[in-house]
Amino acid sequence: MMETADNRLEALITIMDYSLNEQLVELFEEYDIPVALLTPGSGSAKSSIYEILGYGGPKKVISITPLTSRMAKDFMGQLCKRFNLSKPGTGIACTIRLSSITSTLAKILHQADENKEIGSEEMTVAPTEQYHLIVSIVNTGQFDQVMEAAKKAGATGGTLVHARGLGSKEAIKYLGITIQPEKDLVLILAPESKKLAIMESIKKEVGLTTPGMGICFSLPVSSAIGVESPVENFNEL
Repeated sequence: MMETADNRLEALITIMDYSLNEQLVELFEEYDIPVALLTPGSGSAKSSIYEILGYGGPKKVISITPLTSRMAKDFMGQLCKRFNLSKPGTGIACTIRLSSITSTLAKILHQADENKEIGSEEMTVAPTEQYHLIVSIVNTGQFDQVMEAAKKAGATGGTLVHARGLGSKEAIKYLGITIQPEKDLVLILAPESKKLAIMESIKKEVGLTTPGMGICFSLPVSSAIGVESPVENFNEL
């Protein structure tokens, strides 16, 4: 199949307030999403911010699902209709283009796309690659340090996912580090203009030569919604 703007494959990532978990699952089921991974996470805003805003809390639900570009765009429109993503603390969603995928899964996704009736309603999303998803992997307990470094460089917020690390003998030999099992995976959605500064700040504060022993990389985002009013912008509160 020749790839077009509509049938190319993307990973749709959503980060929502955990109180919306069941509603998000219901939307996945209503939309007949072929494959989805959901995991809990934590936001970076202080609890007092959520109390002042009167909505949500620090606990988040993160979902990752592969879709065709056409389905991803339509589903993001459904998210906007179902949830008020313009309200701080509700959630964000973005898509990242996939360079390759297993043939069986690709067939399932393209079949789902063909079976789906999608309207022509337009939806405003961030321009192509205006945002990047910065991924930091650090030793457990270093989330606050990552966010302090990121915010110094202009980041407005991030999401924490607890993970488990594995390291090879080569990593120990050449990098002089020991890979401890417990890791903090930190996701930060940032404008392209701030990406390098944020990554450099994280590297300086929690890089491989620090107790955080962290690594950091970024992924170009195709589209994004819910990024206009992040709750972490309310620092003055």
